[in-house]
Parts: sequence; structure tokens; C-alpha cells
Amino acid sequence: MMRTVGLLRKSPSELTARAAAQHQVGFPGSFEGLWTDRIDFDQELARRIRAGAISPTLAEQLTFWRENGYVVIEQAIHQSAIDRFTADLDEMFEVGDERLLIQSPTDPHGVVLTPGHQKLRNRVVDAYAYYESARSLLFAPPIVEFMSAVFDDKLVCFQSLTFETGSGQGIHQDTAYVVVDPPLAVAAAWIALEDVTPGSGELEYIPGSHHLPEYLFSGAYKHYDSSRDEAHEHHEWSKGLITKSASQGLFRQRFLPKSGDVLIWAADLAHGGAPIEDPNKTRRSLVGHYCPARAVPYYYDWNPERRKRIAHEQSLYSSGHYDL
Repeated sequence: MMRTVGLLRKSPSELTARAAAQHQVGFPGSFEGLWTDRIDFDQELARRIRAGAISPTLAEQLTFWRENGYVVIEQAIHQSAIDRFTADLDEMFEVGDERLLIQSPTDPHGVVLTPGHQKLRNRVVDAYAYYESARSLLFAPPIVEFMSAVFDDKLVCFQSLTFETGSGQGIHQDTAYVVVDPPLAVAAAWIALEDVTPGSGELEYIPGSHHLPEYLFSGAYKHYDSSRDEAHEHHEWSKGLITKSASQGLFRQRFLPKSGDVLIWAADLAHGGAPIEDPNKTRRSLVGHYCPARAVPYYYDWNPERRKRIAHEQSLYSSGHYDL
């Protein structure tokens, strides 16, 4: 959800990853994916179950993930943890926190969070860098357990955003904007900080859309870069997500979670923000993007000073915006 359009001048080694994948018959597309993307997923899952590496409950989640591109974990986070973070969030906007950046439609690259900013359209960037209350949500045990199984590795939270209202963002795939090498080594967690009601600009997604034929910008890249790619390509890709999904009988669903529910989605799941029908309604949430420890977020190349990773229990976090 955090866009990198036009910011990336030096691409990650996607062509190298693509060439490697072309010699691996285990993945359906041009790039190597996660093990859950493998053609022999059923056999590999059975092998891991026999080895005792995966429980029956986790196996059901992974099978659903494979087919639909997302999984919902109900009541993954205790309300007390949510209350601590929302109290911190309210204080951030009331008194300010000059360590933090916020993004808005008019300031997409971020400005310092000073006192008096209103929350409605402003999003705090990477709150986990300074707030334990944010880390306790983003690294909640059910999230870590599932993503560790999908990644087959330690997970790294490498960016996050808070939302007070719906994003209003059109249907998209994270691989176009959230750039990691290899490009499919990404997953996101959408954490409900309150009960979400209809008309609030709900998160919407298209189950199964992660299996759509891949679109390669400039014929080679999963991510969009306005300095490299033609503008019509972005339009063609965006429109194609809707038309190609419909042609395969895949249609949008809206997420109406209870506070503490979490939706985790795969890199290529088409998703966005539904129109806000009632401007008086909020849709408080925290979104984190993650990759396995072996992967490389784009800003490690773009800004080598941001390569530092900090341990959080059995996981890691880094930030493209702050000196950790």
C-alpha cells in the first residue's frame, strides 16, 4: 500500500531472479515464489505434515492461502494490546512526535508529525520503529506463526502504515509498488483496530486473483517505475486486474472484521479500499508489509544506510525512513 512509484531508480535484481526461476520448473511464473507457490504444493505440504513441521490447523490455513491468496485469523490480537497502541496513536497526533513521519494525499513522501495534525487522512509511517505497542501488534504470535510458515524463514517487517479512515486506493497488487527481491517474497497483514462497518471504505480484495497471469512492466519487471515504464502500462495493468478477474469468475469481497481480526494477503492478491460512503465512519487499522529474512527490500539498495535490522523476539524489523 505504500507506493514507490517514481522513487526507484536502481532496480533490484529482478532479471537475475527471473532467469533463475526459468530454470526451476517448480514455479508457474517468471519469478521464483514462496514454497506455497510451488506447482507441487500438495506433495510438499503432505511431506511437511508427515515430518511434524506443520500442524493440521496450520495446514488448513496454508491450503486456503494457496487457493485464495489470503487468510483471516480471527481475534489474533487481544483488545488490551490494541488499546495500548491506539492510545499511543492518539497521543502522537495530540502532542506530536518529531521522530515520526506522516503521509497524506498532499504529502505522499511524508512530513514530520508535529502537534495539531488531524488523523483523518494522515498515516503514520513505520510506527514500530519507536513504539513497542506497534511492534506488539505487528509481531503478534498468530501473525508470526503463519508468516514464518509461509516464508520458511524469519520474517522482517520492513514498512507499515496506520489508517484512520478507508484508503480509497484502487484495486492493485503489492508487487507493483512494494518492491522486494525476489518480487513475490512479500506478504501483508491488515490489523483491525476497531469493528469495521459497511460504508467506511472497507478493505476489499479479489480471492484467487494472485493466480492471474502475471503482468511485466517494460516486459521484464513486476514493479512499476514511472521513470522507466510507459504510463499506459500502468493503466493497462490496473484495468486488467478487474477485467481478467471477472473473466475468470473472480469478484471483489469486502472485509468487515471485528477489532483484533487480521487479514494476511499474498504479494499478488488484488486488493484496495472501497469508496467511503459515510464520511463520519472511521476504519482504524494498522498495515504491515513483511518479507523473509533472505529477501531484500528495495530501499536496501536505494539507501544502504537503511539496511539495519533490529531483532524483535524471533523476528526482525527495518525501516526505509528512520535511523534505527
